[in-house]
Amino acid sequence: MIGAEQRGGIVPTHDGSPKSRGIWERFPELGKIPNDRFPKNVFIVPDGNGRWAAAKRLAIQAGHERGSEVIVQAYRDLNELSEVIPYVGVWGFSIDNLKRSPQEVSYLMNLFDRTVKKVYPDLVKNNSRFVHIGRKDIFDQYPSLGRTMAEVESDTKGNTGQVLYIAIGFSGEDQELRIAQKLAEAVKANPNLEVTTELLHSLRDGEGLIPSADLVIRTSGERRLSGLGWIAEGSELCFPNRLFPACTTKDFVRELVDFSKRDRRFGGRPTS
Repeated sequence: MIGAEQRGGIVPTHDGSPKSRGIWERFPELGKIPNDRFPKNVFIVPDGNGRWAAAKRLAIQAGHERGSEVIVQAYRDLNELSEVIPYVGVWGFSIDNLKRSPQEVSYLMNLFDRTVKKVYPDLVKNNSRFVHIGRKDIFDQYPSLGRTMAEVESDTKGNTGQVLYIAIGFSGEDQELRIAQKLAEAVKANPNLEVTTELLHSLRDGEGLIPSADLVIRTSGERRLSGLGWIAEGSELCFPNRLFPACTTKDFVRELVDFSKRDRRFGGRPTS
């Protein structure tokens, strides 16, 4: 297990003043979880921004803005767990979300642009890698976001720490279609190509870097996956009732503790 000195606490800075408490000290229950009982890949589905705003009689944009703040804080806290959780993902926008009004879609794309720029300094400081999964052509109408995503991906490609990946313009069925198209092109170019699991994984968004999530957390109490495809293959599922803008790191820690107590059998028999 990670040594106590790596598990947070008040750490002196170069001038002797204390830093703010890290996640390990704020949530000592994390220190009781063996390393191999943490999910290696956590995927968060933020749900409930609109309902949170409506309950407070605010414009829906206020819910999205607050949701962005929760995402940024979640990344900063979960990054402290990078030694045991090497992948953290967030679903930002599905293909189906294009059914929303042009005004809301445009607003969300601008918000994603600002959010990625906000976490960029942390990605550099933490040696984290940033990866986008989803259709690239969705950025044709939103070039500023497309440039930001491409630049941050490129700038952090050599980083070896935790991977933060964001799904924008993603859906499981659309991903399957694009993999099939890439596979058809590969076989056309090389008729003797051996089709393997490794090859199929390499054709996924992220070029096979991102494994399926061990833990999927969907907030607001909605109990559905909405087309996550391979991301949720074999995943443990959590559906906390709290609307996403009201979530804090405490909510995510609670799900990590719950996950650590589950018996994942992957088709086998229960362990004794």
